[in-house]
Amino acid sequence: MSKEKNSYEGSISNSYKNKELLKSILVLGVISTIIISIAIAGTFLSWWIFPIEWMSLMFIIVYGVFGAIILIVYIYNSAYVRNFSYKISENHIIIRHGVFTKIVATIPYSRIQNINIVNGVFDRMFKTFTVKIETAGSSAAAASAQKGIVRPEGYIPGLKNPMIIEKKIKEMMTKYSAVPSGLEDKIFKPEELAFDNFISYILSKMREGEKLKTSITELREKANISAAALAEKVGVPLQTINYLAEGRYNPSLALAYKIAEVLQCRIEDLFKLV
Repeated sequence: MSKEKNSYEGSISNSYKNKELLKSILVLGVISTIIISIAIAGTFLSWWIFPIEWMSLMFIIVYGVFGAIILIVYIYNSAYVRNFSYKISENHIIIRHGVFTKIVATIPYSRIQNINIVNGVFDRMFKTFTVKIETAGSSAAAASAQKGIVRPEGYIPGLKNPMIIEKKIKEMMTKYSAVPSGLEDKIFKPEELAFDNFISYILSKMREGEKLKTSITELREKANISAAALAEKVGVPLQTINYLAEGRYNPSLALAYKIAEVLQCRIEDLFKLV
């Protein structure tokens, strides 16, 4: 458990590397057996001239290569498990992984669409699970699909108890998407006026912004952070940042604080009433 309040972090089980090792042994074992079988059949059926006395040498070469590849797979997956970590924080999920290329995936809760828990044949053998977090508009997921690898942006394999992660993510998503206190009556009561009251509330918030002067664009450019990156870091849509930069409505105190924290400035440096 992380020391940060309301966050959770962990790593994947060593059983993951054992599972991947078993899969590699089975695949390479079948390939090696096929190669040896073809060589033996070809020798006895005179498909090609291959001295019988060389058969033992072929066994040594084929299974030597087999053993070397298995060792490399084991070392690679050991490093993969060692480098893999995840953190479920207040605003987003952070997944760190990679052996040769280090990758840090930051997933805001606003982009999460679905959470799947997979328990395949090999997973059941080692009592592990894989959590797949499907997101909207993920460039990472699109890139992996182009390479022929169907893998979601949020991919956490080799977990012994995935229910904890699922519960934590859903708790954060519920908190993130909760209707602000005092807004329930404006939107949901009475039901027949829900849409009208919602539009009225939004328009009133936008009119509030007419008295607000903002320095988001200047401070963002000074910090060399794009509007899209800022939106992702604070967990809001890009359109929200654009509206704030244009002074079209007043932000909540929580959002103002998050923006100030990312841009490393004071809230009063960001927003001023005119």
